[in-house]
Amino acid sequence: MQNSETKYFLPFSGADGDTIYALETEVVCIMKSRISATLAAFLLFSASIACRAQQSQSPQQAIYPAALQSLTKEQQAALDQQDRDIAQVASAIVVLIDQNKAGEVWDQASPIAKRIISRDDFMKKVARDRSPLGAPGLRMPLGAKHYRYDGTGNLPAGAYINILYDTQFSQPSQSSREMVTFILDSDKVWRFVGYSVR
Repeated sequence: MQNSETKYFLPFSGADGDTIYALETEVVCIMKSRISATLAAFLLFSASIACRAQQSQSPQQAIYPAALQSLTKEQQAALDQQDRDIAQVASAIVVLIDQNKAGEVWDQASPIAKRIISRDDFMKKVARDRSPLGAPGLRMPLGAKHYRYDGTGNLPAGAYINILYDTQFSQPSQSSREMVTFILDSDKVWRFVGYSVR
């Protein structure tokens, strides 16, 4: 029997392809425990990237492979696991968007995203961007990209992860690039902050 106050997190696919629904608190606890294993190392790493980003004239700074080479094997393994966890959540987000449930995506978003765009405007933007493309077909993950923004552009300063997909929709003859963006919130939890398709 479900408690009427139980909130479910986004569905995601398990290893065998089945859709799994997990309680929000369980997923957050799992993600927090996996993330906290590397948080100290990642924060040190992020601090060095932040210093470089502030010295750079570019408003965004990609985390380059040379900087990643300074991680230990354990730190790199934990970072890779974090990327896989976030990619699973990103996959669930694009499935919800495929199902015209952008409002549910916005409901789970970072407070930063909610300050930038209202729920209604987010739903309209996603519908406007996706409607000419038709139904999604083949969707190929392109990986995760880590960024640090200094706050001089359209996005607030902070650490971001973009999960990218090359997606073939039914209408255009060429594939499109979907991007699901997460931000490391002040409580050190990665949360959804944006979706775009081009």
